[in-house]
Amino acid sequence: MSYRPRLRSAVIGACTAVLLAGSGLLALPVQAESPQAPAAAALKSTSSERTADSFIQEYIWAVQGSHNEGLDSYKVRAKFLSKELDEALTQWGSDHQSDPVYRRNEGPKTYSLSETGQANGNAKVIVTYSWENGTSSDIWLTIGVDSQVITGLTDPS
Repeated sequence: MSYRPRLRSAVIGACTAVLLAGSGLLALPVQAESPQAPAAAALKSTSSERTADSFIQEYIWAVQGSHNEGLDSYKVRAKFLSKELDEALTQWGSDHQSDPVYRRNEGPKTYSLSETGQANGNAKVIVTYSWENGTSSDIWLTIGVDSQVITGLTDPS
């Protein structure tokens, strides 16, 4: 007779679990996460940060040969950079025998960026590259606030 209370408890527990699962009360916390969270985070960035992010991401894809529009790195640079800056970067790359946007001969493992301020109609965005060897380096982009054209790329080191 002692098995009946245990059996009854097991049956009641199983039925309760089925009812709760069917009603969604046992839903995992992950399901409660808002799918708009990444979009909300993206809205916090400035237009200059979005321009810089688009440029760096498309440039990485172009260098890797996986750009969805089939653009190479020169066409991506022409799309985002002023003509003067593009010409200066071509010369820099030739003089230093390195990629003029990465400032070395390898692509970054990851990157991050942030706008540090605006003055005289330009925004300054710092891009931090993280490299395979664990080090990091920065480039500074100057972006026209109204035009969203990148007019400057400097290496602070």
